[in-house]
Amino acid sequence: MKNKLLLLALTLTFSSCGIFKTTNAPKVSSAEVEEVKEIDSTAKFIGKYDITVFGVPDVGELELIMNVTRDDGNELKTEIEEGEQESGLDVLKTEIEEDILYVDVYVDGYGINISFEIYVDGNTVTGYLADMFELEGTITKYVKLK
Repeated sequence: MKNKLLLLALTLTFSSCGIFKTTNAPKVSSAEVEEVKEIDSTAKFIGKYDITVFGVPDVGELELIMNVTRDDGNELKTEIEEGEQESGLDVLKTEIEEDILYVDVYVDGYGINISFEIYVDGNTVTGYLADMFELEGTITKYVKLK
């Protein structure tokens, strides 16, 4: 019985000393951490998108090519083409909120503002146009549009 108590006491003593051990990790301010997170979180959205929007009235499937870039001030910019013809979509704003890419556009033909809600997982793109029409596609490395 004494041996078991002695063994228990030694085990507790040695294991409790482990909480006092420190590491030599570099100290990083929270501002630096936030800046790194912001840059890394936008990097996955930069590229050329080949998107198909399903169920668009009077069109059916809408094929779009979209380039998302980042300028020198880390602002996101988007250019949109529709196959071989003019898309009729004027980009108003591009932003990322909660790991979702939002592209606000003005539709010339209808005189309304709508937005793309895009989820990126690797090189697969899913989401919605105007919260009604599902979209799917792929994203590749950035290529400048004509």
